[in-house]
Amino acid sequence: MSTSQYEKYIIRNPYNQLERDGKKVFEGFICTPDQLQTRCQYLYSIVTKPHVNEATPHVHKFPVIMNFFGGDYRDIRDFDAEIWFYLGGERQVITTPATVSIPAGLPHCPLIFKRVDKPIAWVEIMLTDGYEREQVDIPLYPDPGI
Repeated sequence: MSTSQYEKYIIRNPYNQLERDGKKVFEGFICTPDQLQTRCQYLYSIVTKPHVNEATPHVHKFPVIMNFFGGDYRDIRDFDAEIWFYLGGERQVITTPATVSIPAGLPHCPLIFKRVDKPIAWVEIMLTDGYEREQVDIPLYPDPGI
């Protein structure tokens, strides 16, 4: 049987992990622009325990869309967690399913999964064919204490 000319559009088993400064910062499904054949990439993970995912405030030259929703396939609205996510230095508290639109140039992070009583899904979509970030020194209010 010959290979389909459209097989290249199916990305099988895209599970991987990302490390930054020798620390694992993400584990889950990852697709790069090369794989997707477009100017977009995404990350998908199930979060099961509290942790600081990203402590360093930074900016990108591209927009980012973050999605947080319940991890129960029977009801993705079933959300029992608390996420602290800093935008422009201000802490936003997420306790319901949410989508966060981050325009290019908006400082964001820390991203803190403060309480996770039921698994939640986290999907990050980056509208770029590369990944670059610039760390910014911005006061955080209130201070996350991390």
